[in-house]
Amino acid sequence: MNVHEIKTQKLRWINIVNPAQEEIEYLRNEFDFHPLALEDCITPTHRSKIDDYGKYYFMVLLFPLYDKKTRQVRPSEVHFFISNDYIVTIHNNDLPPLVDSFRMCQNNQEIRKKHFDQSVEMLLYFILEKLLLSVYPMLDHMSLEIDISEKEIFSGNEKKMVEEILIIRRSITDFRKIMQVHKNTLQKLTTWLQANDSYAITKNDDMHYSNLIDHTKEFWDALSGYKEAVETLQDTNESLISHRINDIMKTLTVISLTIFPVGIIAGFFGMNMKNIPFAQNPYGFWIMVAINIVVMGTVAIYFKRRRWI
Repeated sequence: MNVHEIKTQKLRWINIVNPAQEEIEYLRNEFDFHPLALEDCITPTHRSKIDDYGKYYFMVLLFPLYDKKTRQVRPSEVHFFISNDYIVTIHNNDLPPLVDSFRMCQNNQEIRKKHFDQSVEMLLYFILEKLLLSVYPMLDHMSLEIDISEKEIFSGNEKKMVEEILIIRRSITDFRKIMQVHKNTLQKLTTWLQANDSYAITKNDDMHYSNLIDHTKEFWDALSGYKEAVETLQDTNESLISHRINDIMKTLTVISLTIFPVGIIAGFFGMNMKNIPFAQNPYGFWIMVAINIVVMGTVAIYFKRRRWI
C-alpha cells in the first residue's frame, strides 16, 4: 500500500499517495471514516471544502500546479482527516511542498520533534503553511509574464501578443477557480478548532492560522489585480491592432483615390476612336504623363490640406 506513517507518543501523520481501493479499505478499517468522505478521496471534487464528522474534520483543499509544456494551471487536491491526535493527508504525490514536508519530518529527528511535540493544530499549520507559501512563486511568475507582455505590446508586437495574452488570461482564470474558496474554508477550520474543546488551540495558534488566512487574502488580491491588468492589456492590444489596421486602410484608400483620376484619364484616352487628343502629336505620350502627374499632385495636395494624410 502507498501508506506512510510518522508516529510519536503524541501525534501520528499518515500520508497516503495515489490512493486506490486498498488504501481506502485501510482507512475504513483503521479509522472508521464516513463512506462519503472516503469516496471523495478517490473521486475528484474540484472544490475546496470542510466537513465536521464529530470525531474528526474532513477538509479538501485545491492547490495550483503549473504545467510548463502546456502552460496551463491545473488543480491538485489534498484531502485532510484531522483529529486531536492524528492527521491523514491524501494526495497524488505531485505537490513538492507536501512531499518534502513529510520527508523532512520522516528523516530529520529535530524537525520531527519540533512539529510533533506540540499539538495537531501546529502540525497542521506547518503543512498548510508550506503548501500556501509555494503559491507565491507562481504568482510572481504570472506577474512577470504580464510585465513582459506589456513591453512586447508597446514594442510593436501586437499580433504576436494576442495568443500570449489569452494564455495568461486563461491561467489567471484557472488560478482564481482554484483559490477562490480557500479563505472561507480556512476561516471555518479556525472557528471550529477554537470552539472544539478537544483541540488545545491557543492565542499563539490563532495568530498562526490568521496568517494562513492572510495568505489567501493576498492571493485573491493579487489575482484580482492580475485579472484587471491583463484585461487592460488585452483592450490596449486590440486598440493598437485596430489603430494599425485603420492606418493601413487609410493609406490604401488614399492611394486608390489618388490613382482613380489617372485611371479615368487613361481609360478615356485609351478608347478606340478617331481624333483622340494628342494622338498624332509626337510628344503626346509625355503630355499625358505630365497631365497625370499634375492630376495626382492636385489630389495629393487636396488630401494634405484636408489632413487626410
